[in-house]
Amino acid sequence: MDLKLVKTKDIKDLKNALIDIQEKNKKISEEWLNNKDAAKFLNMSIKTLYRYRIKRLIPYAKRERLVFYKKSDLIEFINKHYKMSTI
Repeated sequence: MDLKLVKTKDIKDLKNALIDIQEKNKKISEEWLNNKDAAKFLNMSIKTLYRYRIKRLIPYAKRERLVFYKKSDLIEFINKHYKMSTI
């Protein structure tokens, strides 16, 4: 078994890099998408997105006549409904 020493500075740098990545991911997941962008992100038609919204499968926010989806909710939807292909 090889024993390797790690400098405290290297650990701090790694910690800071991980914090930066976490912050960037948080900003991305808090992004709001319109119908067109949400459908493209989910790789589905706007009609299918509408049906999922009506069935309350995907949370959304409405401002006047415009509909928006939180990207983190869409990611959660993907993770919840993800099925592994059995080819």
